[in-house]
Amino acid sequence: MSNTAIFKSVRSTQPALYAEHTFHMKKCVSYTYNYAPIDDYIVQNWDNKTMRQMANDLNEYLNRIIYRCEVLKRIGMIEPRYVQDGRTALRNERRELRVKLKKVEAKLSEISAA
Repeated sequence: MSNTAIFKSVRSTQPALYAEHTFHMKKCVSYTYNYAPIDDYIVQNWDNKTMRQMANDLNEYLNRIIYRCEVLKRIGMIEPRYVQDGRTALRNERRELRVKLKKVEAKLSEISAA
């Protein structure tokens, strides 16, 4: 008995994703480019490869891989790698407030010195 994981393809779980044509080249005939193999590869390798590595493996443009990753994130097939929990925004706000506080203290010291 082999120890393989059962993988459901994106096409079988999200058929509506491939229902309409995505325009990507002027001279390309509609519905001639198939994103399903790219999507399956991204879903399978999202945890252990970078987008650049996937683009090289698939011999695709990096921007096309980035686009498909965004689509797959939007429908919930893959999770964002870096989830912001609000700490970064709060740290930035704290830094800005410290700068403002220093300016106010400088103005107060000017007023009290005069």
